Amino acid sequence: MAALLLCSVAVQAALPPESPDRILLKAHQAWNVRDADALVRYSRQLARDPLADYVHYWLLDVRLGQSETVPDSDLTTFFQHYPDSPLADPLRITWLKKLGSTGQWDTFAAQVTPAALEDPTVACYQLQTRLRRQDTAAAAAREGRSLWQRHRMQPDSCDPVFRLLVAQNTIPQDDLWNALRQALGNDNLVLARYVNSFLSPQQGLDENALTLAYTQPATFLDSGENLEATPGSRELILFAVGQLAARDPQQAADTWMRLETRFNPRDQSYGWLQIAWQGALQQHPNALAWFDRAGNALLDDRMRAWRTRAALRQENWEEVLHTINGMSPAEAGKASWRYWKGRALRTLGQGEEARALWLPLSRESNYYGLLALEELGGQLVLPAAPATPAAAEIDAIRPHLDRALRLHTLGLEPESRFEWNAVNRPLTPRQHLTAATLAQQAQWYDRAIYSVERAGDQGDMTLEYPLAFEDSVRQQSQQQQLDEAWVLGLVRQESYFSPQARSRTGAMGLMQLMPATARWVAQHIPVRRFRWSQATQVETNLRLGTYYLHQLLRQLGDPVLATASYNAGPHRVLRWVPGLPLEAPIFIETIPVNETRGYVQHVLFNTAVYALRLGQPPLSLHQRLGVIQGGARAHNNEPDPAAQP
Repeated sequence: MAALLLCSVAVQAALPPESPDRILLKAHQAWNVRDADALVRYSRQLARDPLADYVHYWLLDVRLGQSETVPDSDLTTFFQHYPDSPLADPLRITWLKKLGSTGQWDTFAAQVTPAALEDPTVACYQLQTRLRRQDTAAAAAREGRSLWQRHRMQPDSCDPVFRLLVAQNTIPQDDLWNALRQALGNDNLVLARYVNSFLSPQQGLDENALTLAYTQPATFLDSGENLEATPGSRELILFAVGQLAARDPQQAADTWMRLETRFNPRDQSYGWLQIAWQGALQQHPNALAWFDRAGNALLDDRMRAWRTRAALRQENWEEVLHTINGMSPAEAGKASWRYWKGRALRTLGQGEEARALWLPLSRESNYYGLLALEELGGQLVLPAAPATPAAAEIDAIRPHLDRALRLHTLGLEPESRFEWNAVNRPLTPRQHLTAATLAQQAQWYDRAIYSVERAGDQGDMTLEYPLAFEDSVRQQSQQQQLDEAWVLGLVRQESYFSPQARSRTGAMGLMQLMPATARWVAQHIPVRRFRWSQATQVETNLRLGTYYLHQLLRQLGDPVLATASYNAGPHRVLRWVPGLPLEAPIFIETIPVNETRGYVQHVLFNTAVYALRLGQPPLSLHQRLGVIQGGARAHNNEPDPAAQP
C-alpha cells in the first residue's frame, strides 16, 4: 500500500492544481483514511466527472463502515444515478452485509440480487431469512447442509444457519464427525475447534489434549492406555498419528502398528492413509507400502494423486498406470495424468495407446502439452496470429476502457484492474484481442495478458508473452549470466510484468521481491542507501531479482531447482532433492507443495515460449529440464531461505 500511495502522490504532484485528476487522487487518499467529510466535498466537486461514481462509492463505503443509520435513499440514489457502474455490486454487497448484521430483513429481501448472493456472507444471511419461512425452509436447509459439507470455514453469518440445522438434525452427527476429521486431517485447527463447538463436551475434543496432540504428538500417543475412551479422543489419536507422520513417517508407522488394533477397520485404514500421504509428501521409500495397508476404500482423488506421485518417484510404472486408472474421470482427465499415463503406457510396451492419449494433449498450450508434443517428435512453434485489430476496432472499444486506462495512469492500480476486468467480462473473443492490443499500446502488460488469455481462437502469443522491458531484462540477465528467456519466463509468472504488483505476503515489483530478500541482495551487490520503496522501480527490481536468481543457481547448480527455490526457498528445495539422479519431470511432479509445483511448470513453459520469441537456438523442454543430480548441497553464504518464500 505504501508504494501505491507513493506512486499516486508522485502522479498528483505533476497534475495541475485542482484538476479533476488531482481531486480524484485526493478523494482516494481520503477514502484510505476514512475521511467522510473530505469525501463529501470531493463528491460535489466531481459530480459531473466520468469517474464520479468512484468518489460517491468511497463516501458511502466509509459511511456504511462508520454508521448504523445510512439512509436507504442515499444508497438507492447511487444505483439510480450509476446503473451501469461496476461498483454497484460491491456497494450492494456491503450494504446487504450491514442489513443482515443489524437484522433489517425486509430491506435485505428487497435489495438482494443474484450477483450479491455470490458473496458467501450475503448468501448465508439469505439462508437465514429463507429458513424462517415455511415455504422456503426445506430448500434452504438442503443448501445449508451442502454448504456445511464443503468442510471449510464459512462466514459468521453462516453460524446461525448451521446451529439451527444441527438442532433439527438436518446436519446429523455423522456429518459433524466427518467435518471434524477432515479439519484435523488438513491441520485446520480453527475449523476443528469450530466444529467441536457443536459436539457435547463429553464426546468432543479436549482443548488441552488437542494442543498436546498438535505440538507433541509422540508424547501424546505415549501418554496413556485409555486415550480412545471417547469418540473425540479417538479422533485425537488419529490426528496425532498424522502429526507424527509429518515429522517422522517411519516412527508414525511403528506407533500405529502398536495402536491400530484398538480401532475399527475403517479407522485403521484412515491412520495408514495419513501416514502414507505424509510419506509421499516426504518421498519416503515406504510410502507405497503404507498406501497398500490403507486399502482403496478411503482413497479419494487427492490421495490417488499422491499415490501416483509416490509411484513416479520410484519409477513404478505399473503402479502409476493402476492408480491413474482408479481416478475419477474428472481427475484422470487432467493434463498431468494424461501425460503420465502415456509415459506409463509407453514404458510398459503400449506405445500406440500412449500416442493416442498424447495427440490431443499435444495441442494444448501448457507444460504438459509441450511435453506430450515432444514425446510425439514435435517441437514448439508459435501459432499464426489473428489479424491485428484495425484502428476502427480499437476506436470502437476505447470508450469502454477509458475509465480503466485513466485510473491506471493515475496509479490507482487495484481500481484500474477492477474496472478493466469488469468491462472485459461481456466481450467477444475478438474484442478481448482488441482490448489486449490497446493495453499493450499503453504498456499495461498485465491487463494485455489478462485480456488475450480470454480471446479463445483470437489469441495472440506475442501479446500473451510480451517482450516487456526487454532492454532492461537483457542487460540484467547478461550481467548475471542468466538465460534471458528464463528471466522473462519467471517475471511473467511472478507479476505479469506489472512494476506495481504486490502480493498478499508483501512481495513487490516485477520479480516479486520480499523485503528481507531485497535488503539481503542490496547489501551484497551493494546498493547504496537502498530504500524498500525502490522495489517497484523496474531497473532496481530487475537488478535485485536477477542477482538473487543467480545466487540460487550458483548454490543449487540447476535451473529447475533454482526456479523452485525462487518460490519456496532453497532450504525447502534441498530437502526435496533425491539421493540419486532423477529425471526432472518426475522431480517436478513430486514437489510436495502444490503452489511451487505449478509455479515451476509455468515458469519453464514460459521460458520455452520466450526462447522461441527471442530466436534462441532450438532446445526442447525435455533438454531444458534434464536430470536432477542427487545429493545437492548448499554452499556457504547462501540466500536466506525465509526471505523469498
